Amino acid sequence: MVSLYNASIPMMLKYLGNLKVILTKAEQHCIAKGLNQEEMIKFRLIEDMRSLDYQVQSISNTSKFLATRVFHAKDTYFPDDETTFPQLQFRVDATVAILAALTPETSSSPSPSPSREEEEEEEEEDGDREILMETKSMGTFRFTAYSYVIQYACPNFHFHLGSAYCILRHLGVPLTAFDYLDTQRDLFVKVEEEKKPEETPAS
Repeated sequence: MVSLYNASIPMMLKYLGNLKVILTKAEQHCIAKGLNQEEMIKFRLIEDMRSLDYQVQSISNTSKFLATRVFHAKDTYFPDDETTFPQLQFRVDATVAILAALTPETSSSPSPSPSREEEEEEEEEDGDREILMETKSMGTFRFTAYSYVIQYACPNFHFHLGSAYCILRHLGVPLTAFDYLDTQRDLFVKVEEEKKPEETPAS
């Protein structure tokens, strides 16, 4: 059984790294084309959709709330007031630091040297643990730890990352699917075609 940690934290760390590359390319594009960076950061694809800064802040908030609600990390307050690309990059770095401090053991209460069977039982019980998500305007929602991680936090993370990507592509930033998926070039490992042995001509 894949643990809640392994199902979420390594993925988020990888894609936060990809986000840093995407934001760097966006800033470089602004400089090269003489574009207004603030206008890009505040751009919305449509009037009732949130802007780029909000998308990055939401990626960060989804990550840090996952850390606090599921993995017992100390809550970190972010005022959500970033207005420049360097500030957005700093926000991503701060989020990475929160997740990087977690370990697979932080999702459940410590116990003395459990057996493999006990570990599996603890993982199942941990997945059933109640998680309450309080919101400012919509009330409080109840999840299990499993549904919070797998059905909410991870999809929500990618929803906002995809929205940020689409905003920047719409504005002409030269990005590809590999910038979203694999900026570190460690995901797509190409299998080299095996060389066929040369055939010996018939005598």
